Amino acid sequence: MEAFGIDEFTPVWEVSEREFKERLRNEARERGNIFLAGFPPVGNAVPFKLKENLSDAMKVMSFYSYNFPPIAELQDDFFDIPHDELWFSEEKHLFLYIGKYPEVEYIPKATYKQAEILAKIAKELSVSELYTLGVIVLLPEERERMKDVEAFVARFRSGRDACEHSLEAEGVKVMTRREMGSYTILRKAGLLPGIASKLGVESFAVLGVGRRPNDLRACIRAFRAFVKLSRIEIDVRKIEEELEKDANALEERIRKQGRRMPPPPVPPQPPSQPSTFRRSESSPIYL
Repeated sequence: MEAFGIDEFTPVWEVSEREFKERLRNEARERGNIFLAGFPPVGNAVPFKLKENLSDAMKVMSFYSYNFPPIAELQDDFFDIPHDELWFSEEKHLFLYIGKYPEVEYIPKATYKQAEILAKIAKELSVSELYTLGVIVLLPEERERMKDVEAFVARFRSGRDACEHSLEAEGVKVMTRREMGSYTILRKAGLLPGIASKLGVESFAVLGVGRRPNDLRACIRAFRAFVKLSRIEIDVRKIEEELEKDANALEERIRKQGRRMPPPPVPPQPPSQPSTFRRSESSPIYL
């Protein structure tokens, strides 16, 4: 058995690395593979549902970190320690990164390191397009002005002269500072496509319009936009129905907890890291 250890961010192959990469090279297509990543609290719901519904999806890598929560969880019939997962559908030429755990503490160095390693792995796996999913919460005046928009796409500058495919799609709007003002995409949802773009991978963050940062219905909108932009043939309706059911269950659970429990006391000290960063002229920011 090979030695196992956990560092800042430790990739572990669940299949033969050599055979898998060789198979990718033999089946290389002109367009390359697509990489979709989602992170907590809700962006990971879409790649999870996709891997559950793609019959040929297989887990190819796991990722461990000593910055993940120090716990062991019951997985089916056994316990396991925290790890993120990378799945692959050969039929769709689609990699699915399921980020399951946030850092215990917000450590910029750890976030940068994880995003850097993922971006380099995506490049090694012949990925030509990389997407992250998240949520955007518009100000009231923005919602009124852009009421027909259900998702926004953030483009990242790469070494290529121009994007190789159109970003025009119904209900999807490309973000520009000229029209949108100042925006910031937090943590790996922004850092991963940002670093991947420096490696020559076309990279995008797709942000579904929501009412709050953990709005699962916003991820449904982001998912629809991703399918339009990536041109992947997927049974969208089935995935949407499952996500809608999860959103209803989550909201009902929140309502029940709200009725049973008094509001928690406000801590006297400020939090170590705000969940969003907001300039005075911009909307709340996104996961």
